[in-house]
Amino acid sequence: MSSIKVEGNDITPLIDFEKTFGKLTFLEQIADQESRGEDGERGEVKAVRFEVLSENQGAEFRVKIDLEENPLIDLSKFEMDDEIELVEPKVFERNMNNGSMPNMVVTIEAIDVKKKGVTKPTQQTGGTETKK
Repeated sequence: MSSIKVEGNDITPLIDFEKTFGKLTFLEQIADQESRGEDGERGEVKAVRFEVLSENQGAEFRVKIDLEENPLIDLSKFEMDDEIELVEPKVFERNMNNGSMPNMVVTIEAIDVKKKGVTKPTQQTGGTETKK
């Protein structure tokens, strides 16, 4: 079997994100990614992770937001089935061994997430603008 190697496993330049994934809905936050000490003890949280459902793919995908890039990320305002938008998403494809069979896993990284149609609070009004 042949394979194509892509630098850093980043397939983002090879796809049209909008057409590939279509509407994304928030499913749930999952365990945060933590650093581990030499003794295996849990360290600081390095990233938040959550699951989304892609309408066009008909599948769930894991999204990771690194806290170094966005230390103020707060997923508590999202509920299941909220339509979301990812800010600067990147798509990675990785091989994960599963016994004797390779398993291709697609993961998505972004710098932020927001509810579809809702913008950040404005400085002039202090309110929230909503796109129609």
